[in-house]
Amino acid sequence: MEDRYTISEIGKRSDHLNSKTNYTIGKIIEEILDCMYDGIYITDGNGVTLFINKSYSSMSGIKKEDAVGFHMQDLIKKGYFLESASLKVIETKKPVSIIDCFSNGKKCLATANPVFDENGQIKMVVTNLRDMTELLDLKNQLEELYDLNKKYYFELKELRKDIENKYNIIGNSKSMIEIYEIIDRIAETDATVLILGETGVGKEVVAREIHKNSLRKNGPFIKVNCASIPESLFESEMFGYASGAFTGADNKGKPGLIELANKGTLLLDEIGELSLSSQSKLLRVLEENKVTRVGGTEPINIDVRIIAATNRDLKKEVEKGTFREDLFYRLNVIPIYVPPLRERKEDIPLLSKYFLDLYNSKYNKTKTLSHKAFELLKWYSWPGNVRQLKNLIERLVLTCPYDIITDDYISGFFGKEEIEELYNLGRGELTLDEAVSTIERQLIQNALKKYRTTRKAAKALGVSQPTIVRKCKKYGIAIE
Repeated sequence: MEDRYTISEIGKRSDHLNSKTNYTIGKIIEEILDCMYDGIYITDGNGVTLFINKSYSSMSGIKKEDAVGFHMQDLIKKGYFLESASLKVIETKKPVSIIDCFSNGKKCLATANPVFDENGQIKMVVTNLRDMTELLDLKNQLEELYDLNKKYYFELKELRKDIENKYNIIGNSKSMIEIYEIIDRIAETDATVLILGETGVGKEVVAREIHKNSLRKNGPFIKVNCASIPESLFESEMFGYASGAFTGADNKGKPGLIELANKGTLLLDEIGELSLSSQSKLLRVLEENKVTRVGGTEPINIDVRIIAATNRDLKKEVEKGTFREDLFYRLNVIPIYVPPLRERKEDIPLLSKYFLDLYNSKYNKTKTLSHKAFELLKWYSWPGNVRQLKNLIERLVLTCPYDIITDDYISGFFGKEEIEELYNLGRGELTLDEAVSTIERQLIQNALKKYRTTRKAAKALGVSQPTIVRKCKKYGIAIE
């Protein structure tokens, strides 16, 4: 039995290859097969096991002595196999591939091929076994990750919709209509946009509106607050860093914010706060459309639309030498000026209603503003602009104990004297001198805030500088 079912049968009991080694061809083949990484299983044309190599035993957990000489059907009955590729080959006379799952937990790809004699009859079946456990586990993990990614994709899609709804431009004033028209004309281009305006006017909202209406709307929108990045970290944050670039660096490296915005829009908020050194590095990237990570050598191509925003007068910063002229012209392709809320008071009721609905929904409230409350909000100067109005409405929704928020309740949140004077001015309850003084004081305060010096404020208001100084003393306005 042992002589009949050995690999020597394949060598047809050849003569000695070398009298010194006393090896037969069959013995050499057997040792070669035992050195192979893949498992080898050989049966005769009836399905009786002739040979299994060491790799097959290692993968399957089946010992050679437990299989050689036994028919495949007997081995299936003993529980060594669930099915046999060799028997399927004998039945179909064609190559067969199956996944064998063994009791040791291994999952292997078994590929069986027939070997025919000169009469076309199967004399042997040779099965190649390859361990697929790790590969199949990896496949399952990839499928799980794919399902998870699909879930995250839809969640991000919904989150993006929520963000887009959160950042709507509200207003029907002439200045806001002009902004709408500019956005419509330039949104689908890749032109660089510079958004100007005081703090809190909604520059980010305008930037998001441009992105939302652009051809890049399905790409990322990355906002960078330039004022919050220390100069020493500017390159690593903006351009990223390569593996091992510095002590404490992530072993895999890290993409920079510009790289993360690829195929999308990058908002450089507070661009006027960058140092000249950082401006120079940024300009080079914008001109070349490439970034090189800190510690890296290969430049990475980027495809990003740039929108910059600032509350500074960049032309004056250029004159003072604190902002690069070439960077200013690189950014100032499409300038958009967002006016302060005091210059578009007709938008205040719309904004107030929008924020009221937003926070009623968020906090499950049913607050409303009285007619007089709306009028009072219109007459306030709003030094903090839309952001201040938004925060006030949220505060009113949360703190007002009544369903209807009145003008009397709102007045407690401001300088009461200023609010009452402005409100009385709107109702015609001030004398002419009182009304003139109220308006005059407000105009001077606004001019000083905007122009910062009494000389420039005087020029803007069409009076002399000593007049401004005298009026400031009269109304108790502090001069910085």
